[in-house]
Amino acid sequence: MPFDQSVSQAVRERSVDVPEYFFYLLFQAQRRRDLTFDMALAEGGLNINRWRALSVIRRIHGCTMKDLAGFTAIDRTTLTRAVDQMVEQGLVLRATPPGDRRKVVLTLTDEGEAFFQAALSVLNDFNRVALEGVPEDRQLVVLDVLGRILRNLCATEEQLAELLTFGGRERRRVVA
Repeated sequence: MPFDQSVSQAVRERSVDVPEYFFYLLFQAQRRRDLTFDMALAEGGLNINRWRALSVIRRIHGCTMKDLAGFTAIDRTTLTRAVDQMVEQGLVLRATPPGDRRKVVLTLTDEGEAFFQAALSVLNDFNRVALEGVPEDRQLVVLDVLGRILRNLCATEEQLAELLTFGGRERRRVVA
């Protein structure tokens, strides 16, 4: 397809299954962004899964393994390994509250925060490149579409609200 032809026009002309192709392109865009970011993270000893975990731990005050699994959509075994590695690197602290020995609470160390900020700068550069030429009003339309898809896929309104607000305001870390 010529680059000046719109993807939606090409889809209509070729009678492609729109939902299937939509999720194919969504996957391809996310995967290619992740692969590029993954290579940049490797210099600091992280990968995309550990980055996602680090980002959630930073964002959710009193982050538990359940929170981490829910917001990263990474299986618990992989997450446990990722958290172990980040604890070894000095990026994350793992604590057990006195009242519940089964619960694990994760927080970022100062080193973890510094690493997060450096990696965030790189990620923001990747995001700008990925969204180049896409006007903000079109980005907002896509956000609405993705929000609707999540609504359709979430089991409960509570789950949807948790995902859309990244844990809710009362649990978010306040950043000055």
